[in-house]
Amino acid sequence: MTNNATSKSHFAEITSRTIQLDMKDIDTDIIIPAEFLKIVTKEGLGKNVFYNLRQNDANFPMDREEFKDARIVVAGKNFGCGSSREHAPWALKDAGVDIVISSEFADIFKGNAEKNGVLPVILDEKVVQKLLNNPELDELTVDLASQRVIEKDGSVHLFEIAEFTKRRFLENISDLDYLLDHADEIRSIEKKRKEHLYF
Repeated sequence: MTNNATSKSHFAEITSRTIQLDMKDIDTDIIIPAEFLKIVTKEGLGKNVFYNLRQNDANFPMDREEFKDARIVVAGKNFGCGSSREHAPWALKDAGVDIVISSEFADIFKGNAEKNGVLPVILDEKVVQKLLNNPELDELTVDLASQRVIEKDGSVHLFEIAEFTKRRFLENISDLDYLLDHADEIRSIEKKRKEHLYF
């Protein structure tokens, strides 16, 4: 796995082996079962990510040496459905996963993932099925700057992303950082609002 980031963000471009999960409706309990949520910090959740899948599959990619540095998960549609627990992206991030590619994400999971450093990339269902059903496609490059997923043979798949979400990852900023960047504008609006209330 190589990382060709050219800016301060490691998300500018990531090349990695992929963990392929050819399943629909992977809910947050599959991502991190409820029995592992009794924690006081985010650290350590990663060792139990996809716990039940791993218990039932001795050949699960995350437990194989050649996938130990994999940073990209490719999964079936409706990824992250079920409970709204924020522990799901926490667990993925702690396990070293930076990107999840699917044709559809549950809305709450998608928002939680974006706020916790896991980039949800939406591709057409036919493309996702191609990536899932071809063992040769176990390495991808995700170029966030140009919004492209690139296969080893050079095939390119474009994806859309909200401008602020893209900036969040490329510049490594939080919601608070964004608000502080606009502090002067906020003060100006608040001042005008107060003046309007009093007059």
